[in-house]
Amino acid sequence: MKSGALAAIVAFGLFSLLIGIRTDQGPTGALELEPRLMALGAFLAVAFVGGFLRGWLAGEPLDFTSYLPDELKAAATQVGRFFGLALLAFAIVEPIVFYNNRYVLDLGILVLTYVMLGWGLNIVVGLAGLLDLGYVAFYAVGAYSYALLAQNFGWSFWICLPIAGLLAAGWGVILGFPVLRLRGDYLAIVTLAFGEIIRLVLLNWQSFTGGPNGVSGIPRPSFFGIPFTADEKGFAATFGLEFTPTHRIVFLYYVILALALLTNWVTLRLRRLPVGRAWEALREDEIACRSLCINTTKS
Repeated sequence: MKSGALAAIVAFGLFSLLIGIRTDQGPTGALELEPRLMALGAFLAVAFVGGFLRGWLAGEPLDFTSYLPDELKAAATQVGRFFGLALLAFAIVEPIVFYNNRYVLDLGILVLTYVMLGWGLNIVVGLAGLLDLGYVAFYAVGAYSYALLAQNFGWSFWICLPIAGLLAAGWGVILGFPVLRLRGDYLAIVTLAFGEIIRLVLLNWQSFTGGPNGVSGIPRPSFFGIPFTADEKGFAATFGLEFTPTHRIVFLYYVILALALLTNWVTLRLRRLPVGRAWEALREDEIACRSLCINTTKS
């Protein structure tokens, strides 16, 4: 019950504004808020049931598995794998099912983007145990790098995408050399300051980044050189389809889905490699040092 309640509370914090309230433009042009309590309640119910089953079957926070036969444990493992495959199948067919619903497609792209960021953050915080509060700054560096490269040099989507990733990783390496000698709260403060510096630079360097207005006129992505336009050289005419702007949104959805799955695969592989074992040892050593300091202080 504790695990289910905790999952429901976390889901409420994540989805109360994202799912529970829908923003729309009213007849007068003003912003209107439409509550969607049924959808939010469904998300909370699914989160509670999932957290309850995880706590019951996996033994968190109480170990009930000692009362279950081995056959039931194996069946629960198979059900978990099937559930994961079902979620993957739903993610694959979502653009087909909700093809005419632009809101759901945009929401799916946003969710997959933050899922990918979460898996990347798990390497730093989950495996290595380093409290990095400026992780989102690298996301901003990559996003602005792509926008500025595509706008100023006219490079294609497939050229700017890996370059933006390399530039974001380069900023991470530059920050890592002086910072990774720190531990605990000191590392959190320095990384938080770095993230704030990036935000202030992007907002105030208006001649370069556009300031609060952002970068406008970014070239739209293409399907391996085929633009998503209505002319005879566009995507729809090339494949004999009726032109619709949704083709570009669906393409972006599958691109971010592939990148999210790639990120997940890399994190799982890294965890099994020696460097992943070293990160976990670093995390456990940090936890042991903190426990020793706490016990020494109390004594």
